[in-house]
Amino acid sequence: MRHLLFFLFLFLAACNVSEINTSPPEISNTQVVKLEGGLGVVSLSLPARYDTSFTWIHYSDCGAPCEKRKYRFQPKTLPVYMETGFHYKPLNDSIEQFTIVHNPYISPDDSDKTDNKDFIISFHDHKKFYITHDPTLRTIKWDTIEKIGDRYFSVIVIDKYDSAISAYSKKLLSTTTIKRGTVDFDFELLSKKKDSLTENFIDDAKYYLQTIRIEKSNK
Repeated sequence: MRHLLFFLFLFLAACNVSEINTSPPEISNTQVVKLEGGLGVVSLSLPARYDTSFTWIHYSDCGAPCEKRKYRFQPKTLPVYMETGFHYKPLNDSIEQFTIVHNPYISPDDSDKTDNKDFIISFHDHKKFYITHDPTLRTIKWDTIEKIGDRYFSVIVIDKYDSAISAYSKKLLSTTTIKRGTVDFDFELLSKKKDSLTENFIDDAKYYLQTIRIEKSNK
């Protein structure tokens, strides 16, 4: 009986290993983003459907310290919406996007320390506290800290049904550091449909997150 249980354990372990997704969940392209201000160059894989990209500064009425440079990829079939502190009315449906966010005033002359584990651990705890006290977010389904490429990332997943707008809201929110600033890599979906795209969105986002690589910029 012991031998039978032992071999059963090995069989189940082998099955779990084979389920690890090492190939793109759909037809994908490598995208390259040169961050403004000489901060670096980001490359990652994204669905080929994300065929529209744009960048802008999300201005705020509190001034430069609150402003954010954003780079977004999304399908061209969905509405283009660029958030700003002066005119902000979030969409209630039809959102599927990937966004890179950073402060536009990080000095490009600062050294880029990839050994950022201690900072990310502290940042991760503060971000979880903020999310759980934000009435629009509240519930964290899953979170972790992991090393992707040469640096550590804070990763938080929010996966819920928003009854106020009758839509499924899914977010994978990740953050790392470049030079002396934080950079967010956020995958977001908002849809009234419960289809395969909605069901697989978080797992697919986890795959694409693992493809992120950050290199120095030649300015």
